[in-house]
Amino acid sequence: MNKKRTTYIAAAVAAVCAAIFLIIYFAPLQFSSDPVCDGLWRDVLPRVALTVAVMAVAALCGYGGFFKISRGDAARNILWCLPCFAVALANFPYSALASGSAVIDRPDLIWLFLLKCLFIAASEELLFRGILLRFLQEVFEKKKHAFILSVVTSSAVFALFHLLNLAEGAGLGATMLQVGYTFLTGLVFACVTARTGNVWGAIIIHFVFDIGGLIVTDLGHGQFQDAVFWALTAIAAAICAVHLVLYAIKRDGAESHSQNDNPPEC
Repeated sequence: MNKKRTTYIAAAVAAVCAAIFLIIYFAPLQFSSDPVCDGLWRDVLPRVALTVAVMAVAALCGYGGFFKISRGDAARNILWCLPCFAVALANFPYSALASGSAVIDRPDLIWLFLLKCLFIAASEELLFRGILLRFLQEVFEKKKHAFILSVVTSSAVFALFHLLNLAEGAGLGATMLQVGYTFLTGLVFACVTARTGNVWGAIIIHFVFDIGGLIVTDLGHGQFQDAVFWALTAIAAAICAVHLVLYAIKRDGAESHSQNDNPPEC
């Protein structure tokens, strides 16, 4: 198959899947008479379509390298990601479920809930880290503090993307809170992607983070953000913040030094 034909196929796949995403996401379709099951399917199916569309776009842009894993660096990358993974684990409602202040009512739908979290993580990480972050790294390549600019900009766009929740009827206060914390988690996912050189670590951490944060609201009821939850979140976030700041300073300094050693040609 020649390159031109491959490009046409990838473009067609991206267009069709994007159209499917828009139809399912915005059209008043019903997939089940069970409202909980129907809501989960309405989240899963458009995200599957969006994931395929973004993968096709990544192929068109030549960003396939973000899917590759370097086996030689795998162990070191896993160790480096542990503070980031701790933030995702801290997002689980351990004490609330143990005390009964939060309850899982629909354990029968956990499999569908996990699919939802998986495809949310996959579609968003492929789009915002696999494509957007890579694009911004190219845009800011010759700029001072290129690494910080690309990470912060991609995280800001990722955060603003969640304003779309207003179209689904979400409250303004809750949406703005989500915009704030998704900017912070976006910084985590962007640094993980930059450090590992692929999107898989960010997808896994995002997946685990969403499981903990959504399991009660999607499958149960009750107050899950109790004192233990906030204490664990604060500790994990503080450790991760120090870890990422040190990494960003080191990475930015190394790239600035490289630019000074190799100034652009006139």
